[in-house]
Amino acid sequence: MIEKKNGEFRSMAVDILAKKDPAESLINHTENLLSIFSDLKNTYTGAPEITGVPDFYDHLFYSICLHDLGKSASGFQSRWGKWGYRHEILSACFVDYISLLNQDDRFAVGLAIITHHKNINELREKFPTTINSGQERFIEKKNELIDSLDYIRIFITELIPEWSKKYNGKEIVLRSFPLSTDELEDTYKKYTLKYYNNCEDGEPSFENKNYGILLKGFLTACDHSASAGNKKILKIEKSVRELLQIKSYHTFQEAASKTAGSIILKAPTGSGKTEAAILWAGDKISQGKRLFYILPYTASINAMHKRFSKYFGDENCAMLHGKAEYFIYADLLNTESMTWQDAQEKAKAINNLSKKIYHPIKILTPFQIIKYFFGVKGWEAFYSEMAQSAIIFDEIHVYNANITSLIMVIISKLIELKCDLFFMSATFPSFIENYIQERIPGINHINISEYEQDRKIYERVRHRIELLEGDILSHIEKIQSEIDLGKNVLVVCNTVKRAQEVYSLLESDDKLLLHSRFILRDREKIEKAINTRLPNLLVATQVIEVSLDIDFDTMFTEPAPIDALLQRFGRVNRKGLKGIVPVRIFSLGSENDKYIYESGLLNRTLEVLSQVSILSESSVDGLVNQVYSEGWNEKDKQIFDMTQSAFNRTVESLQPFFDKKDNDEFYELIKNYQVIPVGRIEEEYLRYLDDRAYREASNCFTSISIGQKMKLEKLNGFTRRTYSVYGNDFHYFVAEVEYSEEIGLEIDKLNNSGVFID
Repeated sequence: MIEKKNGEFRSMAVDILAKKDPAESLINHTENLLSIFSDLKNTYTGAPEITGVPDFYDHLFYSICLHDLGKSASGFQSRWGKWGYRHEILSACFVDYISLLNQDDRFAVGLAIITHHKNINELREKFPTTINSGQERFIEKKNELIDSLDYIRIFITELIPEWSKKYNGKEIVLRSFPLSTDELEDTYKKYTLKYYNNCEDGEPSFENKNYGILLKGFLTACDHSASAGNKKILKIEKSVRELLQIKSYHTFQEAASKTAGSIILKAPTGSGKTEAAILWAGDKISQGKRLFYILPYTASINAMHKRFSKYFGDENCAMLHGKAEYFIYADLLNTESMTWQDAQEKAKAINNLSKKIYHPIKILTPFQIIKYFFGVKGWEAFYSEMAQSAIIFDEIHVYNANITSLIMVIISKLIELKCDLFFMSATFPSFIENYIQERIPGINHINISEYEQDRKIYERVRHRIELLEGDILSHIEKIQSEIDLGKNVLVVCNTVKRAQEVYSLLESDDKLLLHSRFILRDREKIEKAINTRLPNLLVATQVIEVSLDIDFDTMFTEPAPIDALLQRFGRVNRKGLKGIVPVRIFSLGSENDKYIYESGLLNRTLEVLSQVSILSESSVDGLVNQVYSEGWNEKDKQIFDMTQSAFNRTVESLQPFFDKKDNDEFYELIKNYQVIPVGRIEEEYLRYLDDRAYREASNCFTSISIGQKMKLEKLNGFTRRTYSVYGNDFHYFVAEVEYSEEIGLEIDKLNNSGVFID
């Protein structure tokens, strides 16, 4: 029952529960959602305009109030988890008794409620009332509401008006109420079936599709966040300038801070682009708007998360990528006095919260956004969270034609959601700039070269270009001589195999190898060692191009496109305090480079750089555009156009209240396999599973490409295995090749055989 004390309605001890473990009454749970709703309403002020529905927040309010009312069924309360029906179907029965909603509004609110856990297809598959058994089950379950009708009557006619005044700022009176369960209509037919048929017939159910998306998205977001124990969404109270604690800013950074709307920023590596972007987002952050900071690589995200946490506080920053939970876990073990079991549980909770509409700042890969535009589960909630947000694309130039085309389609949708976008890079090819301008006409441009006060940065000279004829193997002695002089030498190779080979040929008591084919635990150790103290020699692949804040004395590199080379140069003489130092580029790469870089692009890069001796920051833009004067090659242009056309169709085909559980289109983008090296690492993995140390187990994986997987399969070097423990089956892939903490996975060398399989 419900009683009123001190002017407020509260549940008695025997009242209806929304959650059992720990126990939480339906009233308290609903109020927790409404508390988050109040924050949402103040934060996402543009939602009525985006959805085209002035009363949008009224509709969301009613959706929240009614969303769990079906849990008052006696069977649900007595058989938690074993009831065999969906409480949402019964919850939607009460939409008709909100007399302030017209027929169309009731349809939308009913759909949001009935799909807030299961989408339309799942409901059609398991709970249809178009067959006799389904109809009989619905009647049976709704009759379980008989004993709760008095409770429901007070809930609707007295509690909801109280909440409307408190959380929605409106006085309302609700008196309409069913006298018996016979009056409750079949909500499957009324909402699920009708909506499904409309979509099948090509009839839009809403004039503006964003209405359905945001209505369900915000309802789901509130429910998930409240269920995680939250009663609010976080907001950064202090000003960005106060939090950054920087005494003075460059002119281009001040210009960014005063520019409203979207921006393209060109500025050299190490000049303060990140701070410029944060200043630009400052007003939005202080208004409670979300900030999404998008980076291309996992290592970049981990480093940026630590940087942002220092500025804004760890509780305000989340990171989203496939291995985020492990990195949170490892950081907890390093910084907190807790057991691995406690760290594991806390990491899981933090990572789950990162996916909810809670943290004001999220640092993520583009895939974490792209996947939701393919309609994977939860897409409406993530889509809704991005509305009106500030979105920063760092190093926008690094993506291939396929990923760039996906990003360009998403840009158009983000503008529709009233987002402001910030694109920045030290190397910004004009054709990429043009793609962005086509989608954001009138976008603001900030170029550091235009500010006289920042000329020192723009005209800075740090590097001398030296082109060396031949490949890296023909110059091992030259590299060795620099190492022997005691310099900190960086060697960058284009493939893991070549990096491993070069590493074995060079001698130093203080050398490290870094590439993508180390298991997570070992790669983290190497990156930590590099950030702690520069080694005499570091041999690395493209993973060095972004984020590691390192400063070597000189570099030798295999040929790469000019924008990639410039990123590599940024890891040498980073602050410009070592005078002008040489960066050496070999004219030839390895045979396998053809699978990574297009030969014409490499040739144009080498030709342009052959005309350069001293490289100044002011010359970078011109050099990049010389190399990319015609944009991508014909093949990449075709990929861009085809992908864009196909993805546009995918995005336009999305319908609220539907999702795609197994979306092969999206997962085709991530063309790699997570594998465990055979032998010692696999044995450790199984021990971790025995100990239920699942986060430790996750650090035993590394990745290989589809091509490498197929090559191993032909030689029986790739195996799928199952390990059963505690009633669970763990399926995993094993790569039966050599592995060591120093060298990583040697994909071309079968385990213990000494046989190369190239």
